[in-house]
Amino acid sequence: MLFNCLLRTSTILQITITTFFRMALFFILYEEKRARQIQRARLRDLANPFELPEQDFFHNYRMNKPMALYLCRELEGALAPRQQHGLPVHIKVLVAIKFMAGGSYQREVGQDHTLCVAQRTASKYLSQVVAAINRSLKPKWISFPGTEGERRDVAAAFEQKYGLPDLLGTVDCTHVSIFPPPRPHGLQFINRKGKHTINVQLIADVNCRLLHVNAQYPGKVHDQFIFNHSMVKTEMRRLYDLRIGSYYLLGDSGYGLEPWLMTPVRNAAPGSAEERYTKWHCRVRNTIERTNGYLKGSLRCLGLDRSLHYSPEKACRLIYACCTIYNIMKHFRVEMREINEEEPDDNHRLEPVPQAALYQAALNKRQGIIRQYFN
Repeated sequence: MLFNCLLRTSTILQITITTFFRMALFFILYEEKRARQIQRARLRDLANPFELPEQDFFHNYRMNKPMALYLCRELEGALAPRQQHGLPVHIKVLVAIKFMAGGSYQREVGQDHTLCVAQRTASKYLSQVVAAINRSLKPKWISFPGTEGERRDVAAAFEQKYGLPDLLGTVDCTHVSIFPPPRPHGLQFINRKGKHTINVQLIADVNCRLLHVNAQYPGKVHDQFIFNHSMVKTEMRRLYDLRIGSYYLLGDSGYGLEPWLMTPVRNAAPGSAEERYTKWHCRVRNTIERTNGYLKGSLRCLGLDRSLHYSPEKACRLIYACCTIYNIMKHFRVEMREINEEEPDDNHRLEPVPQAALYQAALNKRQGIIRQYFN
């Protein structure tokens, strides 16, 4: 009995000592965390990002001060701190933009001496800013022309630069790498090159401004499938059916020829009108390739050498926000970097078999363009 009492006493003593050490360790870690928080707060108070010289500000955040101030004003309602100790709007905005433009990790973004936030805080702010951009700014800055006046403006700009009327934009898809999602759902995101991606449809105007973005489909999905299920095709079909103008888009030979989507002529005879048309088509379609290069070169988190370490749903939201920021950068004349992606391989795609009547109408329209402008 005495032995049992000693055993119980020993066990209680061990538990007490273990609990004491755990509490001491917790207290030490808490104090270290609190000290880091105080140090970050002091550094933030001492450093005002907007007091940096313009060149240093641009180098840090890949945008100019007028654009940063515009974003802070527009997002103030959604991002204003709800508690007294909450951080100001400009810190949240700069953390998010620095991540998008730099393509670095959240921890490294937070270690910027003018921001000084923890990794978890950077992650929280990124989510808040992305949601606010998509809710408040995306509808203002990315919109396919929906009125006759807007359509005429876009088509007139293309005609002034490239000589042909009625062109409403150039369309193509680009792949954005993501962290492999869990199987079996993740298999849908493996593209033809074996990488996990989201296949993003982009439509651009003559000035490389984005008119439409569709980031809803995994990398395995065909470009034509995305276009077929896009609101843009629905709108172009509506214009065609109601005989509102003769508007069309330009797409590469991976897309099917339609009355509202002109594609190049395959194997055109050298020196022929068809070859001249195809060269013109390639020159104009370079607009969307440059747009993609500017987008991924200026917002490096979407770049070739990066991968979004988020769920596909969060990655899609981030892509939409980046495209919105891209158009705002264009408006504020922010200097952009361009990267060149690999030349698209159209031969791997099977051109869909269109409806006979529509296909014949599309052939007639393309031949009419060739006869009128390239003979």
